[in-house]
Amino acid sequence: MTKVIAVDVDDVLAASAEAWVQYSNQRWGTNLTVENYHEDWAKMWSVDRLTESQRAQEIYAARVTRDFPHYPDAKTVLEKLSRNYKLVIVTSRVQIALMKQDTLDWLEKYFKGLFEEVHYSGIYDPIAERPLKAEGMHKATKAQLCQEIGADYLIDDQPKHCLAVAEAGIETILFGDYPWNKLKHLPKGVTRCESWLAVSEYFNVRS
Repeated sequence: MTKVIAVDVDDVLAASAEAWVQYSNQRWGTNLTVENYHEDWAKMWSVDRLTESQRAQEIYAARVTRDFPHYPDAKTVLEKLSRNYKLVIVTSRVQIALMKQDTLDWLEKYFKGLFEEVHYSGIYDPIAERPLKAEGMHKATKAQLCQEIGADYLIDDQPKHCLAVAEAGIETILFGDYPWNKLKHLPKGVTRCESWLAVSEYFNVRS
């Protein structure tokens, strides 16, 4: 049976944090860098939840994800992996009603024909600090969703997802070397790959 690799989008295929902070700096005069990025935007901006919500809705309505730059090395590696693995997307992007088609169009533009399925999860896994329920978003965590779709591997930049998925018995790659994913100790089932070259090497020894 062909094994399944689930792949995250933001900061794995797309340079999302870089694009988010650039938009914030231009729109609200912030002075953020990728080093300051945090997916809890209220914390990143030092604002209350109402302001966070208002800014988030503006960002989603502006459809900035359509213009996110991609990582070219990802396509090269995934094209090779697609010969032996089934590739699927597992993303926790919220506001599916606004972002779903843009996400599909973006994947078609940069990774045409590589992913057989696209799945949307909830943002937070059980170990998260703050639960979030977003209208129109799949309520399953990535751990639950990866189990549902029969994923054998997950490639994701967020530790909470990698740890939860590994606890479910699925091998995970903690992707990148970002301020938000610097862990001193990686538990069993979690391997860090700082680049797509490292991802290629990871699967080379498993082929």
